[in-house]
Amino acid sequence: MRVRGWSLVLLVAARAAVAHIVPIPASTCVLDPVEIVAPATGTEAIVAPPSGQLVIRYDTQASQAQFDLTAVPPRSFVAAGVPGTLALPTFFPATFTHSGDLTATVPVFIAMGPGTVAVPLTLTTGLWAAGGTMVEGAPMGADGRFMLAGITASSGLGAPFGPGMLSVRLGCQANPRPDTDQFPGQTTPLSASLGGQTWRLRAIFAPGGTSTLDFPGTPAILRATIGGTVVATADLPAGLPMHGRDLFVGRSADGRAAVGVRTLHRGGQTSFLMAVRIQGATASAVATASVPGDVAYEVGGFVSRASLVFRARRHGTRLRFP
Repeated sequence: MRVRGWSLVLLVAARAAVAHIVPIPASTCVLDPVEIVAPATGTEAIVAPPSGQLVIRYDTQASQAQFDLTAVPPRSFVAAGVPGTLALPTFFPATFTHSGDLTATVPVFIAMGPGTVAVPLTLTTGLWAAGGTMVEGAPMGADGRFMLAGITASSGLGAPFGPGMLSVRLGCQANPRPDTDQFPGQTTPLSASLGGQTWRLRAIFAPGGTSTLDFPGTPAILRATIGGTVVATADLPAGLPMHGRDLFVGRSADGRAAVGVRTLHRGGQTSFLMAVRIQGATASAVATASVPGDVAYEVGGFVSRASLVFRARRHGTRLRFP
């Protein structure tokens, strides 16, 4: 990875979402829908209608959303004829970024039969993977709607879900919607291309706030979409090992995907240059002159995304940004 002349880009990224700070009122939200699924067996819970509103309070300095579920009772469900309940901690924080992405690692309490099992899950509006299965949530949109998704390879549950893989999805609509421009955590794409079944990306990201990233100790996950079709994915459970003082590089077990991140220090700010190469990418020929795309990823515990517009080259067999 080589760093050329990205000073202007770094300056823009570093000054991202903190241009103005004004109080953000708390939001209320109802958890709906709630989905509980064991992917290996296909067992899915039928969840009762929602009851009670949670409260979300925002802390721009800490880049957090604080969830208060004091007024939310455990959610009843029935799975394969067996009744149970699902509950989240009464209070928990989630990282909250400029892109509207939320991430929280919490125990999800599932009661079926005589006991309750605390299933540890990372719930995110971004990407998470376990056991070769990837799930994706949805960031907070213009209407305040978002979806948290999580999956674990080992739930520890009994029948009918079983002790293996379990996924949970929680939808909500924050009212009023917070001003995400006040939160840091932007991604600025520099270049991207798809051609010869190889997808490449170079981007600058600046977590901002009080974020401390752990590239070697946190899985790296990425999904690229062009024209509404997923064209490339990368799942590196071992994260990005250190390769020198400021460089972290990870590769998939099959060698198909490689992700590298270099730390950049400019004007007292810390940003990161990310380079991605994924072989075996797929895309049908593109007939139009341009096509929208986006990339969602998590590296070092930082969840973000970016939108791009690709230009067709070579009769639509190659796409390039910018």
